[in-house]
Amino acid sequence: MLKTETYTTTEPSPPYDRAAIFDEDGPFDPSFISEALRTMMRTLPLDPAEPRGWSYRRMHSAMTALSALHVRDEIEIMLGVQAMSAYHAAAACWRIGMNIRRPNGDSTRHITAAASAARAFDSLLRALERRQAKPLSIPIGRPAPRVWTPSDPGVAMLKVEARCRRGEAGPEPAPPDPSEPSTTWTQEDLIVAEAFLERERIEKENKGLDIANTEGILPGGGMIFPENATPQQEAYMGRRLALMYKREYEENLRKGIKEYPKIRGIRPGDLIP
Repeated sequence: MLKTETYTTTEPSPPYDRAAIFDEDGPFDPSFISEALRTMMRTLPLDPAEPRGWSYRRMHSAMTALSALHVRDEIEIMLGVQAMSAYHAAAACWRIGMNIRRPNGDSTRHITAAASAARAFDSLLRALERRQAKPLSIPIGRPAPRVWTPSDPGVAMLKVEARCRRGEAGPEPAPPDPSEPSTTWTQEDLIVAEAFLERERIEKENKGLDIANTEGILPGGGMIFPENATPQQEAYMGRRLALMYKREYEENLRKGIKEYPKIRGIRPGDLIP
């Protein structure tokens, strides 16, 4: 008969430190985990009048609850922070709805908000569990430490901004040829040019109209709709209305609205711009 021997080892498995995610040499970038913690702490219902020890206890409990989710990457940290925020929102609303108002429990608005936040907490936990592939697996051993290179978020974002702005201004213009004469516009020249362009615009808008025999034209180009309009006034107001609807349609297109403007009725006394 063959004799079989079994060997056992008493060497324990390395302890799993779930709070290692908060360490400077933990598995996540310290800059990211610091921002995640700051975001979560800002959602805590802290009372400035309560003892400092109570506030510390609440903040430490939130970190303990986040580590209990056994997050494995940055996305799961974000889900965990949202879940903790929903829990704290529910707890704060329960307290307001049940204890702050008088008589107790008469604030249905806050009770409804608390119930919604509690459902959001449950949904986020389910989303996290689905991502971690049920049943939830807990890694063995402490996460391996890493040496993180210090980084400046401001410098990193400036580099990203510069990369995204490439080509924004188009190609660099060629330097002026010193041998060619240059034109310098004075302020008086600009005033004359603007007046000339404005006159051209008005002449184009009023082309074909008998402006000389049209009474009632306002200094800005508008007209008050008269009780008995002359043919010249009717033609002028028709042109002004057409221009008004055209400008309105172009403005709507710039805003992403493709519908034609609605034709609005006019009556004597209305201003035709």
